Amino acid sequence: MLYAAVDTESKLLLEVYMFSSRGTDPAAAFLQRRTKKHVIAETELFVDAGVY
Repeated sequence: MLYAAVDTESKLLLEVYMFSSRGTDPAAAFLQRRTKKHVIAETELFVDAGVY
């Protein structure tokens, strides 16, 4: 599963990370990594239509 963080105003790719599994655990790990690097208090999240 591919996760990416993009600044929608500047179109700057902030981070890309590939996990070998799907689900909420990889998503939570990706978001936790982002909070350590950037302030995400006013962040919009866009996700696919996954059922997980």
